[in-house]
This record gives sequence, C-alpha cells and structure tokens, in this order.
Amino acid sequence: MKKLNLIFGLPIALLVTFTSCGNDNYYYPEAPKVYEEKVVVANRGAGSVSFIDAVTNQVSNVAISGSEPMYVVYVPAKDKIFVGDRAGKKIHIINPQTKAVESSINVGNGVFHMWADGLGKQLWVSNDIDNTISVIDLNTNTVVKTINIGMKPHDVFVTKDATKAYVSVFNADAAMPDKVYMYSTSDYSKTGEANVGKDPHLYHLSTSNKLFVACQSGEVYALNGTNLSLISNNAFTGAHGIFPSPDLNTVFVTNITGQQLYSINATTGMQNGMPLMALNATPHNIVVNEDGKKMFVTHSGGAATAVSTYTINGTTLTAGITITAGTNPFGLAYYKREVK
Repeated sequence: MKKLNLIFGLPIALLVTFTSCGNDNYYYPEAPKVYEEKVVVANRGAGSVSFIDAVTNQVSNVAISGSEPMYVVYVPAKDKIFVGDRAGKKIHIINPQTKAVESSINVGNGVFHMWADGLGKQLWVSNDIDNTISVIDLNTNTVVKTINIGMKPHDVFVTKDATKAYVSVFNADAAMPDKVYMYSTSDYSKTGEANVGKDPHLYHLSTSNKLFVACQSGEVYALNGTNLSLISNNAFTGAHGIFPSPDLNTVFVTNITGQQLYSINATTGMQNGMPLMALNATPHNIVVNEDGKKMFVTHSGGAATAVSTYTINGTTLTAGITITAGTNPFGLAYYKREVK
C-alpha cells in the first residue's frame, strides 16, 4: 500500500507543477476600468479652481496663490489641465491626478479666453490688454508665436482637426460691428474675417463645419467654417456662453442679461421650444458631460459663487441644483479620464 501511494503521489505533484507553469492559455479577467468625471471651474475672484464631481456634485478647491483664474481647458491627449491667469500673465498646468500645479507658461498681458485643438497640438490664448494671441505648442509647453491682432481679441476657438483658429475681436467704435477673424494654425496667417454683433463668443461644430457666434447684442450667427460666409442669423436676447450637445445637433446658449438658457437647433439655428429660466442670475459659461445628459453653468459676479446643473433630455432642459464653488466662477471645463 505504501508503494502504491508513492506511485500515485508523484504524478499528482507533477501534474500540479505542469498545470500551474505551462498553461499559457489560462484566462485572467481584466479588472473593470475606473473613471473620474470632473468639472473644473476657474474662480476669478477666489484665486482658485474648483473640482466638481460631475456625478455626485461634490466640490474640492485648489488655490493658485496670487492668481486670477479666467478660463480652463482640459487636453485629453496630454491629460493636463490648463488654467489662464490674468493677474500673473501665465498659463498654469495642473496634473488632474494630483490636482497640483506642475508648471507655468508666461504669456501676454490680459489673459482671457483660450482653447485647444482636438489633437493636443496647440493652445491659443487671448491677451486683451496686449491685443495679442499667444500660441502655445502643447508638445513643448512653450509660446511659439505671438500674433498681433490689431484690435482687442476676446474669444478664441481652435478647430478639432487643428487646422484653423477663430478669434472674436471688439471694435473700438461701439457703433460698428464686432468681428470674427480666421487664422491658419500652420503659418498663423489671417485667412478671413466677418462682421458680427457685439461681444461675440464662439463654438465650431466639426461635423457641419459651422461656426456659431453668440453675441450679447442679441444674435446667434452660424457662419461657414471655411470662408466665414453667413448661413443664418437669429435673434436671441443676451446670447453669451455657448456649448453643444455631444452629437452636435443642439447648441446651448446662455442669456446672460435675462437669466435664461436657450436650446438651439444646430441645423436651422432656431430655438427648440421655450427658453428655461436659469437657477441663478448672470448665467455665463456652459459645459455638457460626455453622455449629453447633464449641463453645468457658471454664474459670474463679484460676490457670486454659484454653478448650476440641468438635466438634458433630447433638446429639453430641466433645472437641477445649485453648487457652491469659489468667488466669481468664470470659465469651466469637463473631463472624463481613466483613473490609474
């Protein structure tokens, strides 16, 4: 019996050894990916940025000493957050994993709006005191071109394919129309211009090649993104902040003077239904989350602290809640990133 047990024991041990070491086809299921969704808010009056959890609405704040944060851009290709600092004449780079400032880039005087292309190549920054645009190479995080606009630049938008940039400019003569300039991102030459209403803000839709221009003087234009020819122009009182649905079929616009939110058909340029009253005064800038079901709106002002939320059902908005951010919340950006 002892001999029999030894004979059977040896093959069993060997079988265990061979099975554990030699089965290269054994399947180990991957752990599900984990993401974080945040809305980053530039608090102009607080010298800070707020990180709002886009699902739970919980808030944490990161101070940037001595700063005046204006607008914020998340660049997925670099997994970095860029914050425009008007007081410091800088762009601060924040690591979204650590929520800390890693480095800063010196730009012009009067940092205001800014935008990056969809490929992570360039960030364009409007400097409205210098009347210039700082073009930042996102591979080196250095200013590679300073463009003299000749008029006061305001909003800026770089196309998703990184080929064009649009800059809205203020006319020094209040009786004359403001303008939109178009630039090449390769040689920085000005390639077109168009007259629009006063205080224009921009968003280019890549699928239809339409540049929407929301003007606080009471119009929303749709321009051809290639030559800036007029496609449509419709009346929208106090039109200001602008952001589309993820499918680019709807454009949402704030009525900054009338405390309203517009839903606009991106094909016709006409309003979908009736405007919605915003939860707070002075609705300023907008972002929409990845699944297109939730909107965040900043409400600016010297003592303001509100960021409001809205549910999106198709083209219809329903009011959500008010979140407390820092003082004078201005620009904001949404991101969804895999947590390492």
